Parts: sequence; structure tokens; C-alpha cells
Amino acid sequence: MKAPICNVCLKSDVLCSNCEEKLENGEINELEIQISRKLKELSDEYGSLRDSEILHVYDTENVVVIVTAEGDGAKVVGRSGEIVKKVAEEIDKSIRVVEKSENDREVIKGLLSPAEIESVNTVFTPDGEHQKIVVDEEYKGKINMSNEEFEEIIEKITGSHYLLSFE
Repeated sequence: MKAPICNVCLKSDVLCSNCEEKLENGEINELEIQISRKLKELSDEYGSLRDSEILHVYDTENVVVIVTAEGDGAKVVGRSGEIVKKVAEEIDKSIRVVEKSENDREVIKGLLSPAEIESVNTVFTPDGEHQKIVVDEEYKGKINMSNEEFEEIIEKITGSHYLLSFE
């Protein structure tokens, strides 16, 4: 299993100097360490985790977003969500697993699920050009994160600035 911390730190309770430096510089966070270690522990029971890669973990008020390498989302979720449920119990928060993709729309769909994207429009503002994601208003409050949290996380994952709108 590949994680934001090295294999030695995955198996240990302490961090090596390299991973400690990453933590101090803000490249990784405590939650990433905790979740990576839990998934490593579960990889003994669930073989699918052994060849999966965790890229990053983001924490919001109501949900934790785990970003995996492309094709690894299902491995981390597990059959019927059993793996992700065990991790959610440990951290006492719901979890959303998203695969990193070259196609921003795929990442956005993963974050917004079960909501469907109605459109992505280019909007011109005094701050410049932005992409606006339009979702049906019936899904407002069902994605477990605020618009600001969504916009911040999607920018960190994709590197592009998006605005979220329920219409």
C-alpha cells in the first residue's frame, strides 16, 4: 500500500525524520497518518488494499475526503463499503472516497455524489474567469459539506477554481 507516509511509519507508532518534516511543513496531516495506518492494518484482512494508493486526506466539518490514485477508490471502499465503514468508525465521521483523475468532472462527480452535475459553466467575475458547477437544488444539504468546503477541496485536488451553485 502506498500512502502519504513511508512504509516504515505506516507500521510504527512514531514518524521517521522525513515524515516528521512533512508533517511540520503541512504536506501531510495527523488525520492522513491515522487513516493511512488504519488502512495498512486492514490490508492484512483485505488484500485489495495492498496495491492501493492514498494520495491525500481532507477533513471538513462533517465528512472526511480520502483521495486515492485513479482506479483505487473501490479498493479503499471495499465490498458493500465494509472497509470504509471500519475507518469511519475509528475516526467517528462519515467518509467520501474520491479518485484523482485527469478529468476534473469525474472528481467533482465523486465529491457531489449522490447529486448529479446539471452543467459546468464559465462565469466571468471581477476576480477573473471561474467555472461554476450547477447542481439541482433538491441536493442542497445532502453532500455533507458547505459550498466553501467543497470549493476549497476541489481546488486542492484539481488545481482549478470552481464555484458550486444549487439552482
